[in-house]
Amino acid sequence: MSARSRRTLGVPTFPLPISGQFMPAILLIIVGLGLLIFKNLTQKVKQAQDLVVKEGTFINYSFKKTPEGERDYGIWLKEFAERFELSGQEEANFDTAAFRSAIKPGDRLRVEYSNREDVLENGGVRKLYGLTAPAKNLTFFLGKDLVAKENSGVLAYSIYGFLALGILLYIWQLYKAQRQRNAYED
Repeated sequence: MSARSRRTLGVPTFPLPISGQFMPAILLIIVGLGLLIFKNLTQKVKQAQDLVVKEGTFINYSFKKTPEGERDYGIWLKEFAERFELSGQEEANFDTAAFRSAIKPGDRLRVEYSNREDVLENGGVRKLYGLTAPAKNLTFFLGKDLVAKENSGVLAYSIYGFLALGILLYIWQLYKAQRQRNAYED
């Protein structure tokens, strides 16, 4: 007795089985997609084009340590009511002595910050992504570099790893199921 042929409408159909043997692959894909959604919902700046670049007149700075021993670096500009605070990564690499010797009150500074941050929610503080002094040709750090650092890292690599591993495992299970089916039919 011959097997009945499948009817298709010109579109190849691929069976997408969801059984116990495919469950680890499906779980890896779900974890990867969950991490991707989490990252997209919690990330304030996704690319360098999301940053606002403005210039202001330097008034004051604060390079001190908190009672817990953490750095608390910030600057104030005349045109802005809020304080610009350096991030943890930039605080560790920031040369305060070079800043103090090169920049004096009244100098013009160019800052890069995210417009998505709510200043009232953050207590009048904005995260500083880029800091330059264009008149003196000084660049302390750039926003595109900091955004690139934030977008890479363990979370980004784990997202791609979970997705790739899940997809490869799913394809391997499909291949194994097809081989078993062919062996059974022979």
